[in-house]
Amino acid sequence: LLERPKYPNVSIPAGMPLLLKYIDPSYIIRSSPANSDDSIFCNQLARNAVHAGMSGRTKMVPGTWNNTFTHVPMTAVISEKKQLDPTGSEWLSVLETTGQPASMKN
Repeated sequence: LLERPKYPNVSIPAGMPLLLKYIDPSYIIRSSPANSDDSIFCNQLARNAVHAGMSGRTKMVPGTWNNTFTHVPMTAVISEKKQLDPTGSEWLSVLETTGQPASMKN
């Protein structure tokens, strides 16, 4: 049996229900099947996330920079908003790769 994790800095008042939700990102990000390169990359990101967590690092996400895995601070991740031109080649290549329609309207 797995032991329930202990969270020392979290206190929940008695009688208050705890609701923990997990959203599988594979359903959000993709509409096309992953290939072997995607699977390997996701596995490496997951391993780096686990290593970071086990070493006590928080407020970061794993990423890559010049083909090297890095720990990117959350402040850097959210420091500026990324926008894609919906008529640009980058977004059109996403639509083509995933097989999504150009318009999501009914």
